[in-house]
Amino acid sequence: MLALGAAIVIRLFDHHDFHSFGSAFWWALQTVTTVGYGDIVPTTVVGQIIGGVEMVLAISFLAFLTAAVTSVVIQRGRIDVDEPATPPVGEALEPITETLAEMRQAIEGLNTALADIRSKLGD
Repeated sequence: MLALGAAIVIRLFDHHDFHSFGSAFWWALQTVTTVGYGDIVPTTVVGQIIGGVEMVLAISFLAFLTAAVTSVVIQRGRIDVDEPATPPVGEALEPITETLAEMRQAIEGLNTALADIRSKLGD
């Protein structure tokens, strides 16, 4: 649809380089697919602006299409393996908090043992 629209616009605004709708559509199709053979090119400023806009729109469309397909594939993959949704932040931090508490207790135990050793050595 983008190539068709660009062909119509370039034909309307750049008669100098595009003498027929067929040549305009051929150029637009080359441009939207980023092939760009160079056999037909706009030489007017208006034609070059139309070509630039078409290129940016085509590349943007492909990027959004790729992102959408990737998102759908990832979502279906999660559903297929019954992967739970991302847990809330509190739940995700719970194992870390528990591990830190165990480490704190271990360090306190080591400090107590070290204090006992120092007191016995000092005697």
